[in-house]
Amino acid sequence: MHRDYLPMNAAALMDRVFDLYKATFKVQIAFSIAIGIISIMLIMVLGVALAFVVGAIVTSAAATTVYGFYDYESLILSIVIIMLVLLLPLYLVWIFLSSSGHIIISKQAFYREHIAFPIEETLSAFFRVMSAALVQVILSLPWLLLLGLVIFFAASGFVDIYDFLVAIPPLTIVLASLIFLLLYVVYSNIFALSVPVAIFEKRLFFTTITRSVQLLKGNFWKVLGIRLLWAFLVFLISYSAQSLMIIILAAIAALAGNVIEFAELWFATSSLQIYVSLIVGVLVGPMEGIMTALIYFNQKIKKDGLDIEIGLHRLSRNAL
Repeated sequence: MHRDYLPMNAAALMDRVFDLYKATFKVQIAFSIAIGIISIMLIMVLGVALAFVVGAIVTSAAATTVYGFYDYESLILSIVIIMLVLLLPLYLVWIFLSSSGHIIISKQAFYREHIAFPIEETLSAFFRVMSAALVQVILSLPWLLLLGLVIFFAASGFVDIYDFLVAIPPLTIVLASLIFLLLYVVYSNIFALSVPVAIFEKRLFFTTITRSVQLLKGNFWKVLGIRLLWAFLVFLISYSAQSLMIIILAAIAALAGNVIEFAELWFATSSLQIYVSLIVGVLVGPMEGIMTALIYFNQKIKKDGLDIEIGLHRLSRNAL
């Protein structure tokens, strides 16, 4: 067995992420930028459409006011629903399309193939990947329903939702939200390998989830721990990069003899922070796809003998 295809522990997986990232850096970044440009263009188009829709809703609400007052709850609810209907599908397409490309590039490096821009493979797998995304949304709906029911019954004794939120101690809201989020994160780990399953095993809809669960069997909590640790590490990298930018600006200002309050510095650098966040997002974005691909390959090595399959693949390729 080639040492590169031995089963990996958490430390080896993280080391391998950076190895594949370094080996595919140019193509990964190019793909991130391409997807980012397409997404920004679509967001601009939808933003204009959303502005017209919201304007129409506000105008309609103004025309139907009772005693000169808006029905704010219905107005806000309508706007939120419209935003979800327009923006959520676009967000899901962007997330899963981007992840698919990074996973495919990672596969090229893992199999030691020629690293190529994966537009053709990504588009060919698009329907399968979006079917996996749709199933994830469907299987997440009970959690949204549960959250809605909890809020509904808890707020039943109040006049409106705002009185309910004001009456509850902020610490209670934060702790309850964290517990709910943690439980959902544990549950959502069953989706962890559905995208690479859809791409490489050509599965659709619910079979992507059942296959993901099958690959995770026996290593569910280990994979969850690795994914949480990796998400925290990526967060630290992103946060550190943005904080470093502010520290550099503050140091420059201090060397110039200007003492700047933190609030003033934060406000003065707000525009720059947006650009830094975009740059950091482009640089860090591929890492999630690489980690997902490596966890998938690692589980396949353990359960399906992927190392043998890769060896045969490389032999057949060299024989051509």
